[in-house]
Amino acid sequence: MIASAASRSRPTAAAIATGLITLVIGSALGALWCVEGVVKIRSGFGSADILLVADGASGNTRVPGWFAPLGALMRGIPAVFGIGIPVLELALGAVFAVLAAGALLAVLRRRPAKARWTQRIATIAAVVSGGTLALYWASDQLIAQYPAMLLLSLLLLALEALMPPAVIGTSGA
Repeated sequence: MIASAASRSRPTAAAIATGLITLVIGSALGALWCVEGVVKIRSGFGSADILLVADGASGNTRVPGWFAPLGALMRGIPAVFGIGIPVLELALGAVFAVLAAGALLAVLRRRPAKARWTQRIATIAAVVSGGTLALYWASDQLIAQYPAMLLLSLLLLALEALMPPAVIGTSGA
């Protein structure tokens, strides 16, 4: 009976691979987003920076027309964006770091079956990350690591979509 239960709890190769990939992607995104937030806080990012972005975007031919309403909102409440952007970046970093830690613990405990709530959090974080980066890109605020961060976010989103919890289960006896 005990041997039977132990054999049922062995993770599948797909579950181990998914856990390791989630660990790598989550660690990278966690570190990159935390660095972004910390750099902004240490440099005194605030209302003036938001106004610089909004004003720069309004006369820039590389910025799509659909960005104009967001630029107007940024000009209307720059203090909210000045505080909110670094907080959002740090929160994304923390969420990805916790997801990575959970993936590491699951692999080490040899129980990489994902709970639905973990998958939902990873999916939401990947969408928010990708959306935030798309907005940065649209406002012509592209820096070297943003394309890599967007790619990692999309990879995590694809991983979560392609490997539902039922697939990331354990092998039967």
